[in-house]
Amino acid sequence: MLRKFDVASMSADEITAEDLPRMVADAAACEPDRIAVAHGVDTTTYARLHDEVVKLDAAMGILLGQASLVPIALATVFPALADSARGDLRDVLDALVIDLVDCVAPAPLSAAG
Repeated sequence: MLRKFDVASMSADEITAEDLPRMVADAAACEPDRIAVAHGVDTTTYARLHDEVVKLDAAMGILLGQASLVPIALATVFPALADSARGDLRDVLDALVIDLVDCVAPAPLSAAG
């Protein structure tokens, strides 16, 4: 079960892997065509990443747990990430978390005056 949290009050350092499926779903709902991840010359949108997470959750979610869904979905979309011993998946996840915080909980606009 996904835990509820207030992403607006969290920093990227406080986000856990268990938070990622909900955040990807929120990002896909508000900005489906936004680039979620770029790896080399390949990219994927939040809509596509969310679709992969949903399929994986339906097929194996109870066995994998929420924390594994987004990393495995990313390795499905970008197979080279699964084979990389250089830490590419970690780097991609770090960049994804930073973008998710920006996408799902952007900084409030300041009033001019």
